[in-house]
Amino acid sequence: MNIEDTPNHRTRVAARRRASTRARLLESALLVFARKGAHAAIDDVIVQAGMARGTFYNYFGTNDELLGELASEINNELLRAIDPVVQCSGDPAERIASGARLLLHTVMRFPLLGAFMARLPFPTANSSLLGLRFMARDVALGIAAKRFHDINQRVAADLVIGVVLSAAYAVAREPLDAGYPDASVRALLRALGLARREAARLVALPLPAFELPLDSILRRTQVFPGRGGVDLL
Repeated sequence: MNIEDTPNHRTRVAARRRASTRARLLESALLVFARKGAHAAIDDVIVQAGMARGTFYNYFGTNDELLGELASEINNELLRAIDPVVQCSGDPAERIASGARLLLHTVMRFPLLGAFMARLPFPTANSSLLGLRFMARDVALGIAAKRFHDINQRVAADLVIGVVLSAAYAVAREPLDAGYPDASVRALLRALGLARREAARLVALPLPAFELPLDSILRRTQVFPGRGGVDLL
């Protein structure tokens, strides 16, 4: 029997096709939502993907479901890429500093992500979109290690997430100075109780290198000229 005729082979081929079709729809959704906002018509996504309406509904039932899946995909990509880099440091304050800086520089590095965020009504572009779960973890560790002083854990977590999200939203909507991300993180560290000199030291550390996988949605939508350009706003 030819291997192409075996049930296992056909199952694997079908699974790859489904994954490829889903990825194409999410990629198209990112391009459309970045251009038109969260309430763009499903028809716009279908046209962008070059697929039939029936194919779309095999994967997503509503616009909200599609938007949620897209945000989850981006969130998971950022977590997988950034959190391992952040955890290389044993200092929770340094983790907060490097993680926040990396997230903000990612918004600047991938204009399509910024355009997508900027089209979402603030604060709908919430913490789940930027994958900030590790921030709450490192806030708790920082308080336990007495790196952060005179601040309640919940207040500290809200402060971190709020500042990073607001700064990311600003970066997405405005042509800000390249030093804006670091200035935001330095002010955040000061609010958490770090001394001025220590906050400045952490922000001055070399930014850890990280790369999103070549098959990540943010990379795929910027590989092709004209598909993920910066003129979407």
